[in-house]
Amino acid sequence: MTPAQIVVTIAGLALSLFIAWFFWFAPKAKTQAAVSASGAQEVAVTVKGGYTPDLIVVKAGRPVRLRFTRQESSACSEMVLFPDFNQSAKLPEGEEVSVEFTPDKPGEYGFQCMMGMLRGKLIVE
Repeated sequence: MTPAQIVVTIAGLALSLFIAWFFWFAPKAKTQAAVSASGAQEVAVTVKGGYTPDLIVVKAGRPVRLRFTRQESSACSEMVLFPDFNQSAKLPEGEEVSVEFTPDKPGEYGFQCMMGMLRGKLIVE
């Protein structure tokens, strides 16, 4: 191998490792739900190429209200599903839609779009 081939190979491996770390192993920021005047734990979630925030922390036994605002026209993001809580909601573009439920048990619960391409996680403590 020539020195140039060695450099290109090492750079390619380093880039591959960085991509794997960034998408699968990098720690994600958690968003703690704020308690509203009504006593519900609330978080505003923007839907645009994914869910922001996509990692939400709430307390068990208290009502949760997630306010979704869809800022894109992709067909994939038309609905949000919470299979563990038997909840779903249609998300019209540009409108705020609330999803409300009360998680009883601590754990990690996923939420996603209809196709499973957009994903988030609700951590119940």
